[in-house]
Amino acid sequence: MAISAVLQGCTVRTRPTSDHFDGSRFHNRASGSDYSLWQEVKIGWELRTKKKNWPACFETTPYRAPAEPVLHGIRVLWIGHSTTLIQTPRLNIMTDPILFDSIGPRVFGMNTVTNPGVLIESLPPIDLILISHNHYDHLDLRSLHALFDRQRTALPTILVGRGVGPLLKDAGLTSYAELDWDDSVAAKDARVYFLEAIHTSRRGIWDTNKTLWGSFLIDSPEGSIYFAGDSAYGTHFRRVYEKYGAPRVSLLPIGAYAPRWFMYRMHMNPDEAVRAHLELHSQSSVGIHFGLIDNAGESYDAPVQDLIAARRTHGVDAAKFVAPHYGQVFRY
Repeated sequence: MAISAVLQGCTVRTRPTSDHFDGSRFHNRASGSDYSLWQEVKIGWELRTKKKNWPACFETTPYRAPAEPVLHGIRVLWIGHSTTLIQTPRLNIMTDPILFDSIGPRVFGMNTVTNPGVLIESLPPIDLILISHNHYDHLDLRSLHALFDRQRTALPTILVGRGVGPLLKDAGLTSYAELDWDDSVAAKDARVYFLEAIHTSRRGIWDTNKTLWGSFLIDSPEGSIYFAGDSAYGTHFRRVYEKYGAPRVSLLPIGAYAPRWFMYRMHMNPDEAVRAHLELHSQSSVGIHFGLIDNAGESYDAPVQDLIAARRTHGVDAAKFVAPHYGQVFRY
């Protein structure tokens, strides 16, 4: 696999300032996405004391990834949350892998509401792992180690935003490449771009926005695949279409959007996700970032129901923007 624009397993120590980096911390190009410590305390208290509308943990029957190779087109398997397996005839790609029933440190980690369900041993050899940002529900070291341990002779390459490399290196995961917005890498017959998103980053108390978040566009001979990562709504979706054309399929977040007074800064609601789908001119879209982890204020089934309402409002056919079931496979 060829890596361009960055050095694999290497972090550049001196980072030039830019329109989204002030020399110390990253920030969104879009205004209005910042929040105060008091607002953070308020949202934490509100979610802890008022939210009682998710089911108790339940088990799903473990499923297997499709065994047959992809001979043409694109295949997408939704595993849960933002975790998908994307396959083309020459590439196997995973996004933000969460493969176990808990995330984060033992002291303040979170359990998933159900097991992600896929049998890790059924997954094909992975070529690329796309990490949109370093939040625990998107960068899970346990899941990354599980993928690496089963491929000791041909390790996957992890693509991450600037500043995330040292975390991976300290964890013994040295096959990675750091990217800035608009950087790209060549991977077999495809090119993968790291693009803008409206979000934030943090894994501890003092490292807020010390690493970069983003989205990915996979430009393959079978068509382009857009993985929005975790993002608020913004004009960057329109710019993706203007620069790269319409994606064959887009993976767009539809969950963790309530209460809006706080979440609008970093998460789309389903109506905004449908608007993003339209502004991308995406041929098809799959909803992600819902159902698996109870980390916001909406009810368990709200993202799916609100997506149905949003499709009706904007005249989008149900088959063009789906909310998947665990283990559901889509072919394009």
